[in-house]
Amino acid sequence: MTDTPAESPVPEPTARYEAFSHAALAAQAVNGNDPAAAGESGTRWAGLSQRLEDSIGGLVALSAGSEETWQGDAGDAMRKVLGTASGWLAETSVVSAKVGEAVQGQAEVAARARADMPAPVDFDPAAMIRSAAASGDLVRLAGLSSAMDERRAEAEAARQKAIDVLRTRDTALRGLLPEGEFPAVPPLGAGPA
Repeated sequence: MTDTPAESPVPEPTARYEAFSHAALAAQAVNGNDPAAAGESGTRWAGLSQRLEDSIGGLVALSAGSEETWQGDAGDAMRKVLGTASGWLAETSVVSAKVGEAVQGQAEVAARARADMPAPVDFDPAAMIRSAAASGDLVRLAGLSSAMDERRAEAEAARQKAIDVLRTRDTALRGLLPEGEFPAVPPLGAGPA
């Protein structure tokens, strides 16, 4: 069961990526981003869903097999408990499958963001000036202003693409939140004797 009510809204992304350097933006897409591990987690959720489904079959068979040999109130009570447990397993299996699909999708989104993130373009005006001055090349010095403008524009275009990559990632991740929540475990017995 989750800690938040089902009607809780999904939080809106509030990151102001424009305030980040390109290196910081790239770090958000790369650091701690292990799509393979996330994909494995999604696979484990899907496996849990399948194991829960398999368990339902065992409980149904147990319940059906008991009808012939165990009659009366006690047998009916046991079959009711098995039916309740089967229902809970079915609901839990569905939610587990949704979580597995969501995690797999999120892993794909994270991998795409990592792959689409442009490398930061180095723009250091002081270094460009020093390099041009040290070269002694008058043509290079004369074109320095244009070269600096071009490099700055290239760096800013790459940074804007990085912002777009993260916004696209955030929107896609938000869209992949699984619906539903795990059902509460039903009481299966009368309690301690």
